[in-house]
Amino acid sequence: MKTQAVFKVPEQLTRSIDEVDHMLASGNDLNLDFTDCTFITVEGLEWLEELLLHAASSASKVELTNVTPSVYKVFKIARIDNVLKAAGGLTSSGPVC
Repeated sequence: MKTQAVFKVPEQLTRSIDEVDHMLASGNDLNLDFTDCTFITVEGLEWLEELLLHAASSASKVELTNVTPSVYKVFKIARIDNVLKAAGGLTSSGPVC
């Protein structure tokens, strides 16, 4: 049985996070807690999309929790299905923007 590693995303997600990449490579499921994250760059968004693609190919689950409305709005505008799904946006209304 896989364990779920929890990682608190920093206030600004501007690039890849090596620690999270290592957690996924070790076979863990991931919970990325966005409570403190208020800003995400294109590079941060691209890394997140790649992380989710790697997770899917390794049968790991990544869940984005406590996504702030401002960050969720970026996810919606980007229209990256796997990011929206991980944030709960394709199965529910997601955070209010």
